[in-house]
Amino acid sequence: MIVRIRGKVESLESNSLYLEVSGITYEVHLSIPDLDSLEVGTETSLHILQIFKENSVELFGFLQKSKKTLFGELIKISGVGPKVGMAILSTISSEELLQIIETEDEKGLTRVPKIGPKSAKKIIHELSFVKDKLGLSGDEQNSEKSIAIQALQQLGFAQKEIVAVLDSVTSQNHSEMIKEALQRLAK
Repeated sequence: MIVRIRGKVESLESNSLYLEVSGITYEVHLSIPDLDSLEVGTETSLHILQIFKENSVELFGFLQKSKKTLFGELIKISGVGPKVGMAILSTISSEELLQIIETEDEKGLTRVPKIGPKSAKKIIHELSFVKDKLGLSGDEQNSEKSIAIQALQQLGFAQKEIVAVLDSVTSQNHSEMIKEALQRLAK
């Protein structure tokens, strides 16, 4: 499986680029903001998510690993395929998406082509459970919380239960959060 490609930008298309790597040219789909930041002839490195379809293999590239992770979570949502996932990343920044999730702003998400109110509601609901994992929140406290959530999930606790308990813990680092949460979850 391809996870990263480094090469020379051969040409830029409306929603993809051609990347020449050791004499082989790959077509890689990118979001519009990522495409806009690249120039023909420059060397670049892309984080890749490879999607296998019945009659094709498509490569989706991202300048930041966090965007690749976000895209991966988006396409896990029923009804959100790679094209809609890329449309979201092309229309809304990660920061805007976090704000939309936190405020449950369905209208903000319906700005994206092909997303209606029902889809927006579903996407917001699904991403609300993984926003800490995605690192969308950005601050150190939330990254510690994200580590604690992942550890507690591996122990078999439900996401909703974990989040509710972690919201009430007083500890600041993940190991103390886990200890405190385990004491509360064991009751």
